Amino acid sequence: MTRNLKSPALVLKVNPVGENHRGLSMLVRGEGLLRPLAYGAQGKRSTLRASALPYNRGIADLHFDGAKNSWRLVSFDVQDSHEGLREDLDRFYTAATWAEILLKTHGAGGDSAALFDMASSAFSLLSVSTSGNFKRLHLGFLWKFLEIEGVQPDPEHCGQCGRALQIGGAEGPARFLPNGLLVGPECSESRWPVLPDGGRRWLRAISGKPLDSAVKIGLAPAAVNAAENWLLTIIQTLLERPLRSVNK
Repeated sequence: MTRNLKSPALVLKVNPVGENHRGLSMLVRGEGLLRPLAYGAQGKRSTLRASALPYNRGIADLHFDGAKNSWRLVSFDVQDSHEGLREDLDRFYTAATWAEILLKTHGAGGDSAALFDMASSAFSLLSVSTSGNFKRLHLGFLWKFLEIEGVQPDPEHCGQCGRALQIGGAEGPARFLPNGLLVGPECSESRWPVLPDGGRRWLRAISGKPLDSAVKIGLAPAAVNAAENWLLTIIQTLLERPLRSVNK
């Protein structure tokens, strides 16, 4: 069985195959993660040489060969090359973390259309973001990724006993366990990391909002860092392995 597909796609990873070809990992809208081969993409005359590159987004023309059980990238019309990701190390490493998460979760399967739309928006925003808001954008990506995966935690209740987590409660702040479970002061120990009230309120505030409006909501740097640590802990627990781009 053969199949032809033309769909929006985002290149997440590229690796050389032999001297002339490239193996790609692409997030394809409606299909999830596909790994097509770009024949001749290493050649100087190939139109794929400059288009089949990491973080490029565009329209992919793909062909599936049922006999070989493999995909081939026929052409790739780039709509956004995200040049800003290659101009700043912080943006580049953030993009690398996102790509690793998407690759290790196989593109969310049936929810790949929603995931592609969110990731497409996130990479475009990251490419032009300033140092003042790209950390919030990173946090927003992680939060919305967990929502699409169906494992977004509740920042307003203890994950162990179910009690409501108070804002400014006299008992103490919310903390999270090594597996990412968020717990209240009655169920936690002082040695566990704190998730500040501001971080919990921010995550609740951006729920349901597009990323471009979410990043406009301010959040103190310390709260950003704590919330990022929490969400990455959850994701790495979900993956059952560390993220290489984070744990260097």
